[in-house]
Amino acid sequence: MVTLKSRFRILPILLISILSIFPFLALYIYSISPKESLAFPLIVFIIVTYLWLALVRTRVHKVIIEKNNITVKRYYGLGRSIVYDFSKLDGFVVLFESGRLGVSESLFILEKGKRVVCVCSYYISNFNNLKLFLKENLTDLGEIKGHDNISEFLKNT
Repeated sequence: MVTLKSRFRILPILLISILSIFPFLALYIYSISPKESLAFPLIVFIIVTYLWLALVRTRVHKVIIEKNNITVKRYYGLGRSIVYDFSKLDGFVVLFESGRLGVSESLFILEKGKRVVCVCSYYISNFNNLKLFLKENLTDLGEIKGHDNISEFLKNT
């Protein structure tokens, strides 16, 4: 039986871990400094909350691919396990995104037209192995092109 597990890259884990500590640090600075405003800790908390709800919830998944199904744990593997049967999935679409660190590739696995899993090359070190395994078991539905299509697609969760 073939089982393939995703492995996270070190840099994104460190960045998100450090950023997650910032609200507590900002609250500590506020508590020891009587002249500090409450606005700073609130802004930091809002930014980190957005990071967790927008990026970590939708992009950073622990993925275990087996012969007939894919198991997903969201939030860096801290969330509950959800198992999807390959026969019930529509396939996957590919999204290329460019940023300061280069171009990253994301595969969005779809079920009934909605994305249920994201496998992203920025967060996963063995992305190419996962991609090859998914190509063998799922239909490649092509690439998402155009800014309007991407933002509309990412809204559908």
